[in-house]
Amino acid sequence: MKTRRWLVFPIIRWLIAAGIVFGIGLYWFPKEYSGMGLIEAFYFSLRLFILEHDLPTFPKSWPLIFIYFFAPLVSLSVLGTVIRYIFRISPLLKTKFQKNHVIICGLGRTGKLLAETLYKRGIPIVGVDSGDPESFDEWCAVCRIPVIFGNFLSKPVLERAGAYKARTLIFAAGDDLLNLEAVVSAYGWLKTDTEPVKLLWAHIASEKLAMTARRALRTRGKVGIRLFDTYRIAAKRMLKKYFSEDVRKDVKEINILGFGKFGRDLMEMIVRDLDIHDSWKINIVDIKDKEKGVYLLANELGVPSRVEFRQENIEDIEISDKPDKAFFLCTDDDIGNLATALTLTRNIRGTHIYVRMAKWPISAIEEHLQDECGLTFININDLVVEGIDDLPGIFEPAQSSDIKRSGSSPDEAGCGAHEESANNA
Repeated sequence: MKTRRWLVFPIIRWLIAAGIVFGIGLYWFPKEYSGMGLIEAFYFSLRLFILEHDLPTFPKSWPLIFIYFFAPLVSLSVLGTVIRYIFRISPLLKTKFQKNHVIICGLGRTGKLLAETLYKRGIPIVGVDSGDPESFDEWCAVCRIPVIFGNFLSKPVLERAGAYKARTLIFAAGDDLLNLEAVVSAYGWLKTDTEPVKLLWAHIASEKLAMTARRALRTRGKVGIRLFDTYRIAAKRMLKKYFSEDVRKDVKEINILGFGKFGRDLMEMIVRDLDIHDSWKINIVDIKDKEKGVYLLANELGVPSRVEFRQENIEDIEISDKPDKAFFLCTDDDIGNLATALTLTRNIRGTHIYVRMAKWPISAIEEHLQDECGLTFININDLVVEGIDDLPGIFEPAQSSDIKRSGSSPDEAGCGAHEESANNA
């Protein structure tokens, strides 16, 4: 097992501190107490660490007085760190008496983002992951989140995480089918007709799978299943925050550059948010052949005549300057998005240019480009963090109405099958 890096520096400090104590004791004890040998001096120095000594008089020399108080402080430091270490390697000690907490299953990109957000808001969290414990040492040291390592499809693993007493469980692995299987499995043994209400959340990136699951799954009692997707949350939040009705009132042409998952969700959200009676057009550009997927979605949304697809490298696009255009750079390549945005600003003024970024720490460049070129940089992780406030049962205990059941009777229950709940989730 690798040495945990977070322990290295404290151990070095303790060794230095112990060396100071023994160095002073071996020199000053024989000097102040005549007849004392080195072995006795070592013994009395050692006993200072546990607040014990039986010398005839309290020392008068300041070095000995210093180590009389310094040695116990070193012992307390060691003891405190050992206790912290035990809690870290034994998360069961943290979860045993925990209740009303959130369990996040799958600590990948999405799971960690959710965990860090909840941790900053003061929500008690327990993580569950099947990965290598060593790979989480640094992250756990920063976030102070206990992690149970094991398969979250396993009932005993989730029980160790306190599933029965948890406020909610969030399955946020990168595998849609795994999340769906896990949330249905957990519902099977958590379902109850007694309070409190509990929501089980599953991250499903595939909208087709999500809609099918919403129609097929049935839940009863006080436990419900809800589905969510971080890209849809980000797309919805992006429109609300940056491209509201007032902002886009003069826009006639919308260009989505990059038709990946985020670009697809953004197109859907834009179409649903626009007034069908207004004159507008949506152009989709992608370096890959996405024509079939674009027109399939356009047909599903009922706007095939308003959507056009072009297979082209977005960095090679030549666009004339028209103030009624809006551009959304939505590829997964931050550098590519930035390069394309800079290319657009050489020829365009007065248009709306929104640049999707997964990570954007260079605030000075952002401020300069926004002021000088009119670019608006959108941090997708920030949008997700803002958007999960709308997910019920996470920041506050769930209510019966949050289960979003549909059907002819209270006993015929789904997991948010209607389109409204799909958009909200």
